[in-house]
Amino acid sequence: MIKTKDVVEATKMHCHFSIIFEGLWQFWAVIILILLNEIDTVIEVYNEFKEIGLRGLVSTEALWGLLAILGVTLIVLGMQFVRWRKTWVTVDGNLIIVERNTLKRVKNTIAMENISTVNLERNLFERIVGTYRIKIDTGSMTTADKTDISLVFGRENAIKFRDMILSKMNSIKGNEKEWEHVQEAQQSAAIKHVYRYTPKDMVIHCLLSVSIFNLLIVIGGIAGFVIYVKNFGLDYFVDNILGGAMAVILIVLGAAYNLVKNFITYYDFTVYRKGNELNLRYGLIKLKNYTIPVEQITCIEIYQPVFSRLCKHYQVKLITVGVGDEDGESSNLTMAIPKKELLAQIDNLLPEYRDEMNFEEIEKQKKEAIYIKVAKLVKWGLIFAVFAAVLVNMAELPLLYVVSGWFVIILYIGLMYALSYLTAGYKLNGSRAVLCSGIFVKTICICDYKKMQNIELWSHPLGQRFNMVSGTVHLLNSMVEIPYVENETAEAICRRMIYAKD
Repeated sequence: MIKTKDVVEATKMHCHFSIIFEGLWQFWAVIILILLNEIDTVIEVYNEFKEIGLRGLVSTEALWGLLAILGVTLIVLGMQFVRWRKTWVTVDGNLIIVERNTLKRVKNTIAMENISTVNLERNLFERIVGTYRIKIDTGSMTTADKTDISLVFGRENAIKFRDMILSKMNSIKGNEKEWEHVQEAQQSAAIKHVYRYTPKDMVIHCLLSVSIFNLLIVIGGIAGFVIYVKNFGLDYFVDNILGGAMAVILIVLGAAYNLVKNFITYYDFTVYRKGNELNLRYGLIKLKNYTIPVEQITCIEIYQPVFSRLCKHYQVKLITVGVGDEDGESSNLTMAIPKKELLAQIDNLLPEYRDEMNFEEIEKQKKEAIYIKVAKLVKWGLIFAVFAAVLVNMAELPLLYVVSGWFVIILYIGLMYALSYLTAGYKLNGSRAVLCSGIFVKTICICDYKKMQNIELWSHPLGQRFNMVSGTVHLLNSMVEIPYVENETAEAICRRMIYAKD
C-alpha cells in the first residue's frame, strides 16, 4: 500500500477503515426485526430483569441469547475486516481496478472512457465519521440498474480521487481544456440560476406527491388504534395485542414513513447548471451530491402524481445512468412546481428540451383506440363471467354477491382503460419524441432518438383493422410506453431512431 497525503499520486489504496462497521447494519437490522416479532418475549424478559436484577439475569437463557448475538457480531466484524484488508483500489493509467483477494476472488476493471458519472454520497454514519462514498457508473446496459463501483474515502481524499477521475476522463475524451475551465469556474465564478427549495417548498412537494394507497393505510391504522384504545384501553393493547399486531403496526409505520420520505430525502434540494453539467445536492439524513453531464441524459420525465395532477403541478425526473439505479436513489431535477416555474427552470437548466415543453401540442389518441379498449373490456368481462359461474356452481356462493363482485371488477377495469385513454398522447419533434401515458399518475417522457436502444410494436386484432399499433421504447435503463398510434407514426419513430444513430 502506498501511503501519500495526495490521493492523486496514489496508484494502490484501501477504502476508509470505517467501511468495516457499515457492513454490520444489515445483521443488526435482522436482529431488530426478530426482536420486534417477539415483542411479547422481550417484554417478559424486561419485566423479569426488573425483578431479579443483573446478577439474576446471568443464570437465565436471555444471557446466552445476548452472548450468541455478541459472538455473531464479532464474527461478522472479523469477516468485514478481512474483506477490507484484502480489497485494493488501483488506478493504472486509464483503468480503475477494484480487486478482492478473499476466498471468492473478484476483480472489476473499468476504463476511464466508459465512465458516465462520478457521484458523491454520504449517509448519517459517513457524515459522523467524516467520509464520502464515491459511486462510479458506466454506460453499460448490463449494469444500468446498479452502481458499477462504490468506494468509501475520507472527505479530502474522496474529493481528490473524484477530481482525478474526472480529469483523466476528460483528458482521454479530448476535453482536458474544458475540464480545466470548469475547475477554474468552480474556484472563481459564481454560479447563476441556483434553485434551492425551502422547507415550505418541500412540504408542498410532499403533499402533492403523496400516495393515495399509503394515505389510506395510515388513516385506517390511526383510526383503528384510536377506536380500539377508546373501547379497551391502552394497557390492554400493550399487554395483549401489541405483539400479535406487530406486523400490521410495521405496515402502518412503513406507510407513514413513505408519506414523509420525500421531505427527508430531498431536504435542502439544490440544483444548478455549470457548463455542460447539472449539479444536484440534497438530503437530510443521507446527503447526496450528483454531477450529471447533459449528454448522458437518456430522457427526461415530467411526472404528475394524483394530487399534483389535480393542482396542475409538475416535477421533472432525469433518466440517466448513475442516478436512480439503486433503491433510495432519485433523479429529480425539480420538486412539484407550477408550469410557469417549470418552464423558467427548464430555460436555465435544460434549454435543450425547451421546445418539447409545449404540452398543449401533444396529440391525443385517435378515437379508434376507444374501440380497442372496449374490446379488451369485453374479453375480461367474459373471462370473469366464467370464473363467477364456477364460483356459483362449485363454491355455492350467493349469486347476488358473485354478480356484484363481477360488476365491481369490470367497472374498475373500465375506469382504468378510460383514464389511460384520456392520459395517453404523443408528439414527434425533429430530434425527440414526446410520449405521454399513465392512469392516475401522468407521465410525459421526452426521449432523444439517439438514446433509443430498440422499439417493440404490437397490434391488437381490432387494431389491425384500424391500422393502429402500440409498443414500448427501450432506453438504456428504462422503458417508455408508446400509446395506440397509426402505423405511419410508429414507422416514423423507428426511422428517426435509425437515422439518428447514423
